[in-house]
Parts: sequence; C-alpha cells; structure tokens
Amino acid sequence: MKEFLVAIDGSDGSDAAVDEALSLACRVGAHVTFACVRRPPSAVLGYPYYERLLRDELATARDTVAVAESKALEAGVDAESTILEGDPADEILSAADNRCVDLIVMGSRGRGALAGAVLGSVSSAVVQHANVPVLVAKERAARGLVAA
Repeated sequence: MKEFLVAIDGSDGSDAAVDEALSLACRVGAHVTFACVRRPPSAVLGYPYYERLLRDELATARDTVAVAESKALEAGVDAESTILEGDPADEILSAADNRCVDLIVMGSRGRGALAGAVLGSVSSAVVQHANVPVLVAKERAARGLVAA
C-alpha cells in the first residue's frame, strides 16, 4: 500500500493539499498521514502567557487535523494524524523519512505577484531536500464567481 504524508496548517493552500491528497489516495488506495507542524512559542513570554499561547496553538492544531481527518473519513481514505513541533520543513522531512512515505503533499502560499511565482519557503525547502516526490497543491480560485 502507498503511504502519503500531507503537511497541513489550516491555510487555503493546506486545504488544497488535503483535497489533492485525498483524491489521489482514493485512486491508488493509499494511506494518508496528516502532519500539522507548529513552531514552539517563545518562553520569553513567561507564565501565564506562554501556557496560554501553547494551549491555544495546540487547540488550533487539533482542530486542523480533525477537519482533515473528517474529510478523509468522508472520502473513504484510511488516515491518521500527528502534531509536530519545530521547524516546519525539518519536521516534514523527518516525518517523511521516519514513516517511509511514497509522496509528500503540501500547499503553497503565494505572497503577491513576484513571490506568488515561486514556492513558499517551507514548500521550497521540502521540495529541495525530500527523498521522495513532493506534490505542491496551489489553492484554487473561487468557483462560480463571474466578473462583471
């Protein structure tokens, strides 16, 4: 069976990655692992701010993986999830190697005309250093809208 790692963060690009990964997983019978990577909050904030920020970030990460898992269930795709902490590119690459995945799927965020022409920094780092193919899903423009 094929194994996909899908990097998610709750962004529109991440949603596109989930959709693309699930579509592909349905066609090839792959198992999907959703990985939500969060950077650790700065301990400089001190108590209770550090704990509050940590609690809020973990809640957001849990919500993000829950939505992805729900989509996988609806699509009939066998899936699991993990929440990782650290540098996103490093954690995605490490998880891909440790899980012996066949494909990494992730989103890309454009930041204006010039930056939109190239991958985001995390996507770019993963593409450059991954030992397996990487599918970078771009968010789709809103459908059904007609310009006046």
